[in-house]
Amino acid sequence: HFFGLVEKEGLPRKQIDSEAMDVMRRYRWPGNVRELENLVRRLAALYPQETITAPIVEAELQPAAATPNYAGSGGGPERAETLSGSMERHLTQYFSGFGDHVPPPGLYHRILREIEPPLIAAALAATRGNQIRAAELLGLNRNTLRKKIRELDMQVVRSPR
Repeated sequence: HFFGLVEKEGLPRKQIDSEAMDVMRRYRWPGNVRELENLVRRLAALYPQETITAPIVEAELQPAAATPNYAGSGGGPERAETLSGSMERHLTQYFSGFGDHVPPPGLYHRILREIEPPLIAAALAATRGNQIRAAELLGLNRNTLRKKIRELDMQVVRSPR
């Protein structure tokens, strides 16, 4: 149900495999429906895979992934892996795919183009489709955000609290 809702908000379509569904069924859900909805939003916004697997759900349900820790230098929540650490891991894997060669020119702009849609989608999901709040979260002018949403052909649906 929630995957359908977040898809209407412009987040990518996802499927969840049976093992991942079993993990979700076994979880105690201390935050009830709201926690489940937030998990689905994170899965849709943060993971590029079309099919969500059990290890992904387990990683998201770990206390380190869900509990904010404000002791970090950034003043915000820290996950088990930092964003820069995750990017470094993905880039290392990407470069290793070329063996002794390097990727084609234009890598910087190609990466920015790939990061922008899920970043905007995550901000919109976190703000339940409120473009003004999403723009503030991203540090963008709201008109700039709206322009990017149009250029990326993203669907935005505001959801009630």
